[in-house]
Amino acid sequence: MPSIMPFKKEHLDKINLLFEFSQSAKNNYKNPDQLIGYTGVEDDAVLACGGVHKLWEGVGEAWLMVGKEGYEKPKTVGKYTQYIFQHILEEHGLFRIQASVSAIDSRAIRYAEWLGFENEGMMKKYGPDGSDYIRYARVV
Repeated sequence: MPSIMPFKKEHLDKINLLFEFSQSAKNNYKNPDQLIGYTGVEDDAVLACGGVHKLWEGVGEAWLMVGKEGYEKPKTVGKYTQYIFQHILEEHGLFRIQASVSAIDSRAIRYAEWLGFENEGMMKKYGPDGSDYIRYARVV
């Protein structure tokens, strides 16, 4: 059973990601006033980190990083992700959480939809490599 704790920037150094995450990207997660996040840990392994960057009152941008160990426990990560996003919506008075999902990542698209996010349209050349992304949002 994983333990859930408030996110700390140091957790990004401990998560075993399946992609390269640059130091400049990690630096985007250091403003605790705008960042609401949680980390799931089991047996000293960081399964996932996720939460919301508050953009302005009532609106936030979702973020989620799943480690290799988290991909091995998709039901566990999914259950806790659902709980965390619902908790953030209620606890922080948000009425909209939006997310950017790579248009070619079918697993991430299914996951966003499973979490209750709705497709709001294509964002052409949005990615850092010029790739297309889809804007998803969960509005209450």
